Amino acid sequence: MTEAPLPSEPPAPSGTGTHEAPPPAAGGAPAPPDAAAGAGPGPSSHWRVRRARPGVTSIAGEDLGRIVSLSDGVFAFAMTLLVLSLVVPSFPSGVTPTESQLAGRLVSDWPIFLGYAFAFVMISIWWIVHNRTYQYIARFDQGLVWLNLVLLMQIAAMPFVLSVFAVYRDYQVAVDLFAGIQVTLGLTTTGIWVYAERNHLAKPNVPPAASLYFKRRGYYSAAIFAVSIAISFVSIEAAEVAWVAVFFVQRALTLEGD
Repeated sequence: MTEAPLPSEPPAPSGTGTHEAPPPAAGGAPAPPDAAAGAGPGPSSHWRVRRARPGVTSIAGEDLGRIVSLSDGVFAFAMTLLVLSLVVPSFPSGVTPTESQLAGRLVSDWPIFLGYAFAFVMISIWWIVHNRTYQYIARFDQGLVWLNLVLLMQIAAMPFVLSVFAVYRDYQVAVDLFAGIQVTLGLTTTGIWVYAERNHLAKPNVPPAASLYFKRRGYYSAAIFAVSIAISFVSIEAAEVAWVAVFFVQRALTLEGD
């Protein structure tokens, strides 16, 4: 008897074939499914690309023009507002003052005029220090920007501080308030330079004498006004006289720095 032949395997359907696994990726890991299917990048790979982008909220650069322009504007505005502390002499309604009475009233307000002149000169000094400091700074970052804004906040408050001093100049609180803001201004201006120097924001090859000048100028001014606050507990008038020392110190440091 003749044996019937064994049935052979059915042929594969036309147009199809055995799917081969894609070759493994480098390192032996299998290729991702979307790559095997020929599809584009999936959501996960898109997220990875977005996370790799640098942050857009950081503040840094080398163009100091906007920082300096904003600072100059705040300084100029504060110096202008100082004049509001000067009050026109007033007399009772219906009373026409004589020449001597008006002159006497103006003379009696000499502390207000002196306070205005002193505050104007102090803002001018801080502007000069700020201007000379940024001549040696090459770039900025977020920390330097915020330090500069802290400085401008204090400068903008100077007209208010002067107004309090002009009205209550015989009170220790008013005298200490005026001196206190000079202390913080001195520390802030020095802090700007120290921060720039330590974080490599300053220009290369800054002369050591210039670096020391910026540090001493702020520290010494702050020290003078801090001492005047201590003196005010004994004598308010002596504390105000002590403020004059800042001009001699600033002048001596300027000659040394130049």
